[in-house]
Amino acid sequence: MRAWTCLLGGGFALLLSACNAFLPAVYTPVMEAHTEVDIDSPLAQMVYRIQPKVVSVVDASDRDEVSVTSKKLKKGEEMKQKRLSLPASLEALTAQVDEQASGIYPLSDGVEAFAVRNALIKNAKHSLDLQYYSLHKGLSSRLLIRELVRAADRGVKIRILIDDMDTLGRDKEMTILAAHENIDVRIFNPIRRLRGSVVSRWFMFVANIGTQHRRMHNKVWLADGVLGITGGRNIGDQYFNANESDNFSDLDVLLGGAAVQQMQSSFDGFWNSAKSIPVEVFEKAPQADSAKDIQKMIFSTNALTRKERVLRHPYLAALDEAEHNVLPNVLPKLMWGTVDFFSDVPEKISEVPPAMGVRVPQNTVKSGSVVFDALMPHILAAQHEVIIANPYFLPGDDVVASLSKLVAQGVTVRVLTNSLESNDVPLVNGPYSRYRLKLLKAGVLLYELRGFPDVEKTPQWRLPIFSWKGSRTALHTKAVVIDGTVSFVGSMNLDPRSIVWNTEVGVISQQQQFAQNLRDILNNAMSLDYSYAVRVDELGRLEWRTHGRESDGDQDGASGGHKIDQKTSAGLKSSLPVKSQKIETFRRERGNFWRRLEQKMGAWLPETFL
Repeated sequence: MRAWTCLLGGGFALLLSACNAFLPAVYTPVMEAHTEVDIDSPLAQMVYRIQPKVVSVVDASDRDEVSVTSKKLKKGEEMKQKRLSLPASLEALTAQVDEQASGIYPLSDGVEAFAVRNALIKNAKHSLDLQYYSLHKGLSSRLLIRELVRAADRGVKIRILIDDMDTLGRDKEMTILAAHENIDVRIFNPIRRLRGSVVSRWFMFVANIGTQHRRMHNKVWLADGVLGITGGRNIGDQYFNANESDNFSDLDVLLGGAAVQQMQSSFDGFWNSAKSIPVEVFEKAPQADSAKDIQKMIFSTNALTRKERVLRHPYLAALDEAEHNVLPNVLPKLMWGTVDFFSDVPEKISEVPPAMGVRVPQNTVKSGSVVFDALMPHILAAQHEVIIANPYFLPGDDVVASLSKLVAQGVTVRVLTNSLESNDVPLVNGPYSRYRLKLLKAGVLLYELRGFPDVEKTPQWRLPIFSWKGSRTALHTKAVVIDGTVSFVGSMNLDPRSIVWNTEVGVISQQQQFAQNLRDILNNAMSLDYSYAVRVDELGRLEWRTHGRESDGDQDGASGGHKIDQKTSAGLKSSLPVKSQKIETFRRERGNFWRRLEQKMGAWLPETFL
């Protein structure tokens, strides 16, 4: 019976695939570009005060306006929109500031990451561009959407680009949102037909497996073309410490200056791609007599649930505190220097991938990933230290060989990833375990984040896991620090899916102060209060070492077991616990039966499938 079911399902999938090949395309994109930097914008004023001459003044009288065809919802009606000029149209930067200067600031705390986004919405004057792999339902998403609608009401042009992987049952909600004349929503690489149910979407996914498993994993947030956010966070409660049971330890960066122009160019390329389809193509536009009716539908669709209302009070109390003057407090802390933004192109989704396995020659890499190819030469050139934090660490034999060679040359290589008990995708621990022993025997130092770190001892730099005691934490940070001078933060996991199949983004910073701050953050995360140190004993067996209850024992952590005076990204000083603690050693990695089962299943799957 199971064989017949598979056969019928496969036949139906092939039939759908054949139909798709002959059906005409339903949408031709209209080319758009990004918003011109306007010094009158509150955001531009803030950046201009912090770093004079980095943002050039644009006289309001010099702005050109062009007519562009509005979305299908407006039924052919023309509307006026500011010309969206390329970064090249900005006035030349003065000699006092390097033309490539950018400001960068780490957002390691989930509540602060939310507060900065909310403040960017409230202060935007002209445009907001959002590009995300996933926009989850929940309290934080609803709060952000409500603020986006208010911004649209005051005339801010908003573009939202979402990958189709997490949109099941969301077409109506997004179409209602896009009904606002100042909001456009597009879906990237969508399943174009039979989108209504899990079963039909699954068949369509199988029928188009060649492209449908290739996703836009980018995370980009742009405000008025002068400030941007990128990194590991999607939009959802678990990314902003608003979830009662599961939260991610994640990292974004706030950017200003030249890197934002690079981000804007990347966003425009994806927005104008033939793979980006207006949501109105899939769902009939709602009938509304006035903007007020549209707003009512939006707010009713995004009304808080009873559970969210209960949760709302403690979270919003923390949020209110974090939002107080957040931009005036954060912007002076931007660290200025050379920061470059890298992005895969949307055409990567359609290209034939290279042979499986990522080749890493000594001096250059050509994996097919713009982000990976930009990062690896910096890692290979390390002289003293490489620190890697990545949640789904499936490096492949060639990367393992490269890291092993660095260790043989005297470079200290440390890797922080998820443990079996913390990983939100336990399947990944199957193939990861194949590389673990090789790396350890080569001298690479491995640390695995605990599922329930010691919340009581979270220092001021914030792991960030402080919001709900007892909540599970999973690593979602994608960061690298090289020799304490070069650093990377982005969306890219070190696995074949990110490198070969998905599109990714990331920034490479040569701002030394930022690299040192990021190094401190990762060192703290690798301390035994929060992670397991994975080692090989004298018999060649794996063991997991972590802090247990307080005692008079020795400390052993990522930094040699000594008390560390850390300097946080906010300039505050904090320390690891003064008391020494007993070290507990486990001969078997911790995780329940179901996690172990998933791990074993993952060990049998091709890495490119995960």
